[in-house]
Amino acid sequence: MGKQKKKNISDKVRNKRKESERKINPFEVKINRQKHDVLGRKISKHDRGMPGLSRSKAIKKRKATLLQEYGQRLKSNKFVDKRFGEHDATLSVEDKMMKRFALERAKGDKVNKYSLNDNEEELTHYGQSLSEIEKFDNPDISDEDDEDQGRIDGKLVSQEHFGGFLENSNYVSVGGGDNKSWKERMEELITKSKKEKHERQMEKEKSLQLTQQLDDDWKSLRFLMASGRNKEDDTVKPKKDDYDIAVRELQFEMKSKPTDRLKTEEELAKEEKERLEKQESDRLKRMQGILEDDEHRSTHLSADDLNDGFALDYKEETIEASDGDEEDKDQQGSGEDEGDGEDNDEIDEEKEEENDEEEDGEKEEIEEEQSEDGDDSDDSYGDLESEDQGSDVEEEDKQKPTLDLKKKKKVMEEARKELPYTFKAPENYEDLLELLQTQTESDQLIIIDRIIKCHHPSLAEGNKQKLESLFSFLVQYYGDLTLQEPPCLSLADKLVPVLYGLTQQSSVPAAIAVLDQIKDRQEEYDTICDKKAGRGLYPGLDTLLLLKLVAVLFPTSDFRHPVTTPTMLFICQMLAQTPVNHERDVAVGLFLCNLCLEYIYLSRRFVPEAINFLHGLLYLASKKDPNKIEPVIPPFKPVGKSINLLEIKKPVKKKIQTQLKMSEVLTTDMDRDALNNDGFRLSVISSTVVLLEQFSAVYDNYPSYQEIFSPIKCQCGKLPVSNYPESLQKQIQRLVNNITDGMETKRKPLLMQKKKPPPLKMFEPKIEEVFDDRKKRKGGSKEINEKQKLVHKYKKEMKGAIREIRKDSYMIAQVQFQEQKEKDDERKRKVKQLYGLLANQEGDYRAMKRNKSHNGNKEK
Repeated sequence: MGKQKKKNISDKVRNKRKESERKINPFEVKINRQKHDVLGRKISKHDRGMPGLSRSKAIKKRKATLLQEYGQRLKSNKFVDKRFGEHDATLSVEDKMMKRFALERAKGDKVNKYSLNDNEEELTHYGQSLSEIEKFDNPDISDEDDEDQGRIDGKLVSQEHFGGFLENSNYVSVGGGDNKSWKERMEELITKSKKEKHERQMEKEKSLQLTQQLDDDWKSLRFLMASGRNKEDDTVKPKKDDYDIAVRELQFEMKSKPTDRLKTEEELAKEEKERLEKQESDRLKRMQGILEDDEHRSTHLSADDLNDGFALDYKEETIEASDGDEEDKDQQGSGEDEGDGEDNDEIDEEKEEENDEEEDGEKEEIEEEQSEDGDDSDDSYGDLESEDQGSDVEEEDKQKPTLDLKKKKKVMEEARKELPYTFKAPENYEDLLELLQTQTESDQLIIIDRIIKCHHPSLAEGNKQKLESLFSFLVQYYGDLTLQEPPCLSLADKLVPVLYGLTQQSSVPAAIAVLDQIKDRQEEYDTICDKKAGRGLYPGLDTLLLLKLVAVLFPTSDFRHPVTTPTMLFICQMLAQTPVNHERDVAVGLFLCNLCLEYIYLSRRFVPEAINFLHGLLYLASKKDPNKIEPVIPPFKPVGKSINLLEIKKPVKKKIQTQLKMSEVLTTDMDRDALNNDGFRLSVISSTVVLLEQFSAVYDNYPSYQEIFSPIKCQCGKLPVSNYPESLQKQIQRLVNNITDGMETKRKPLLMQKKKPPPLKMFEPKIEEVFDDRKKRKGGSKEINEKQKLVHKYKKEMKGAIREIRKDSYMIAQVQFQEQKEKDDERKRKVKQLYGLLANQEGDYRAMKRNKSHNGNKEK
C-alpha cells in the first residue's frame, strides 16, 4: 500500500509538470535577435526567455513573504521562549539556572542603584518603627492635645474591646478575672484616660513656663553681650565696599509705578474739544460778570426764608437776560463791523452803570435793615463798642461793593477782548475771510487751530467734509497772502504745517483741491501761449509758492503721482516755452530749476528742460564771437538784445550775494533796471554753478553722463573767469573737475572679446583603424579603480533596492485597496438587506392595516 501511495504522488507531480509545460505558448517567447553577428562577443543569457516568467516568480515570492507579514501585523498570539540559554545546547540545566539566578539578582540591584538609604532596613516615624506603631503597643508619638484628645491606650482597647486577643490568644478570658460589669470597666477606663491627659497638660504648662523664664534670662544676657560686641566693633570698623553700597542703594530705590495707557487720537480730540467748550463757557460767564468766587460763595438765608425760589430781584434777571442776548450776538456775529461793536459796548456800559446804582441803593437799604435788627437784638452789648469802630466798619462795607463792581467791569472787558474758544466751520471762502481779515497773524493761526480741533472727524459725522472744504479755502487763502502788498510770507510759511496736517487726515480730497489750483494756473498759461504764438510768461509769486507747496504736501519719489507728476510737467513746460528777456525771467527760471531738483532728488529722473535752462544761463554769461552764431536750444536765442544779459565786462572783487529773495524780485514796485547790476549777475552765475554741481551728483550713474554734461563743460571754458571774484572762480573750477572725473569713471562702451574665437565644428567622420566598442576606462591607480567599482556597485544595488521597495509598496497598496473594496461591498450588501427587510415589514404592516379596515367595513 505504501509503494502505491508513492507512485500516486509521483504521478501527480509528473502531471503538474506536464501541465506547466503545456501552458507555455511559443508565440510568447521573447527572442532578442541581433542585426549583425560580431566576432568575439559572448552570447548573453537574456537573448531568449519568457517576458512574464520572472515577474510571476517575484509576485509569488512577495505573496509568500511580504503578504504573510502584512496579514500577521496585528496578531500577537505567539509564544516566544525568551528564557536565558533555553536554545543553547552547550549549557547544562544547572548552568542555565545559575545564569538565570545571577540575572535576577542583577535586575534587583539596579532598582536601588542610586538609593541613599541602603543601611536603613525599617521605616521610622519620630524614632519609632512603623511596624511597632501598627501593633498599637505604645502609640504616644506627639504631645499635642488635639492629637491625644479622645485617645485610649492600646492595651486597654485590646483587653476591653477585643477581649485581649492581640496579646493572648485565649478569647475566653474576656473580663480579665474580675467580677466588674462592663459599664464599671468603661468608667474606670475614661477616668484613667482623663487623668493621663491632665498629667500631660500639666507637664506641658510646666515646660512652657521654664522656656519663658529661660528666654527672659537670655534677653538680659544678650544685651550685655551686644554692648561688649559693639565696643569691639567701634574699635575696628571695616570700610564699606562699593558693591555693598550699590546693593543698599538698590534696596531703597524707588520702584517704578505703572503709568496710564496712551490715549488714542479720538480720545485726545474729544478731550481737547471739551476743554475748549469749557473755556468758552467760562469766557461767556465772565462777560456777564459772573466770577468763580460768586458761584462758590454761600448766600445768607434768614430764618423767615421759605426757600421756594421766589425772588423780587426782577431787575437783575432782566440784566442777565440782556447779557445772554449779547452772548448770542457775540457768538453769531464774530465777523461784525467794529463800529457796531463799539456802539453795543457803550450801551452795555450805560446799562451796567444804571444796574450798579440800583444795586448800591438796594444794598444800602438791606444794610440799614440789618443794622436796625442788630440794634434791637444786641442792646445789651451796644455800649461796649466805640463810635470810631462803627464808622470804620460802615466805610468798609460801603467800599466793598464798589470794589467788586470795578473788578467785574475789568473782567468783563477782558473777556470781550478775548478770542472765542469755539468757532463754526466756514461754509465758503468769504466766511473764512470774515473770520481772519481783522485779526493778527497769531490770532489767525489760533482761530484756524481751534476750528480744526472743534471739528475733528471722530467727533461728529459731517466734520470730515467740513475740514476738506476748509483745506481748499486755506489753499486759496495761501495764494492770496502772497498777492498782498507787501506779501505776507511769514503767515504763509506758518500755514504750511496746518495744511500738511489736513492733508494727512484726508489725502484724496486734498490732492483734488491742489490739482484744481494747478490746472487753473496751467490753463491761464496755455491761453497766454496761444495769444503769443507758443511763448508764455513766467507766473507770479502765488503760483511759484503753490508749486513749492506741492513738494511739501505730497511725495515726489513715486513713479507716477496724481499731483506731483502734472505739477512737474507744468514746471518743465514753463522752462521750455517761456523766453528769457530780462532779469526777472532769469530769477524765476532759477527758482523753477531749484524746484525740479527737489522733485527728482529721490527718484533721480532726468529733466532735460532744467539742464538746458542752466546751460542757457551760462551762455548768457559767456563771451560771444560776433562773427559766429553758436547753437542754442530754445527758449534761448542765438541773437538779440538779451544774449549778453549776464555778461560781466569789468572785473568785480566784492562779495557775492548767493541768495535771491523772490519776494523782492517779483514785487511790482521794483523797476527792471534795479536788477541790472553786476551783483545780481554774479549771484545768478553762482546759483547756476551750485545747481549744476547738485545735478551732476544726482546723475552720477547715468550711462549718458558724458553727453549731458560735456556741453556744460565747454560753456564753462567760455566764461570770463578773470572778471569774477576768487570764490566764484573756485566754484567753476570745482564744477569742471567734477564733470571731468565723472566722464573718466563712467562705464566703458561695449567691445568685442579680444581672445581668439573658437573654430567651427567640422562634420568629417572620425576613422579608427582598430574599433573597440567597449567603453575606454580612464587611467588611474588601483585604489581609485577599486573605489569606482564599489561606487558603481553601490549605485546599482541602491537602484535595485529602491525598485524593489516601490514594487512592494505597490503590492501592499493593491492589497489594501482590495480589502477596502471588500469591506465596502459587504457594507452595501448589509444595507441592501436592511432596506429589503424594512420594505417587507412596511408591506406587511400596510396589508394588515388594509385587512383590518376591510373587516371593519364588513361588520358595519
